[in-house]
Amino acid sequence: MVGVRWYLRVWCFFIAGFLFYGPKAVAQQPCASEVKIGVVADWPPLTAVDERGAYGLDVEIARKVFSELNICPRFLRLPTSARSLDQLGKGAVDVLLMVSYVQERAELGVFSDPYRWEKMRLFSLRQPRMAMDLKALLRLGYRIGLSIGSYYGEELKNLADNPDFGHLLVGISGSTQRVEMLAKKRVDFIIEDEILGRFMGRKLGIKNFHIWDYPVHNNQVHFLLRKGLFDAAQLARFNGVIKRLRPDIDKLVEHYTHHTVPRGAH
Repeated sequence: MVGVRWYLRVWCFFIAGFLFYGPKAVAQQPCASEVKIGVVADWPPLTAVDERGAYGLDVEIARKVFSELNICPRFLRLPTSARSLDQLGKGAVDVLLMVSYVQERAELGVFSDPYRWEKMRLFSLRQPRMAMDLKALLRLGYRIGLSIGSYYGEELKNLADNPDFGHLLVGISGSTQRVEMLAKKRVDFIIEDEILGRFMGRKLGIKNFHIWDYPVHNNQVHFLLRKGLFDAAQLARFNGVIKRLRPDIDKLVEHYTHHTVPRGAH
């Protein structure tokens, strides 16, 4: 009888311990692997880095996707998208976020399935005019500020290669600097992701900050993975996670588009 009581006590202790510590033990299990993700530091609220680390819409999406695969993301601060592509090509980072598909980039890495839409739009201090397009603006001598190394579609690429217009397209490294250059009238327009542009206008309190309906470039963005990071089966699983999480991703995109999301809100 004493033996039975002792046996029951041991089991009760074991079960109670599991109920108390079990969830914590599971939560604290180490990741199966780690990936180094390059993050452009000045694209809030899409990607940004401060003393507490990386944050923003696409950082949240990356955390969700890699968490499903039990892979720990380690975010590395990078200054521009051009530098990010360089670091991926050198193998210094494993993954880049919100990358538009371009054939030259496909030579550097492997594109995942798309995970959200990116909408590039014109922003200005002047009221929008529906009939104006990029070429018409450049013909009038207007200067347009752009992110260094970003892809804005074939229309803008062809205009940049045109000797009559290329000098009017001004490369500016950070989103804050681009908006400030516009506010100081050192450029007449900037082109930004719609979410980023709206956020920066609110954050910096720019008066008469207008978004144009003209679709500079609408395209889907991807994760760009270092070659050899995943085999075919792992890539298929990665893409399957993106597909399964798309409703959650769409909700995040909607929230970031219309609200100022505080730092650290996940």
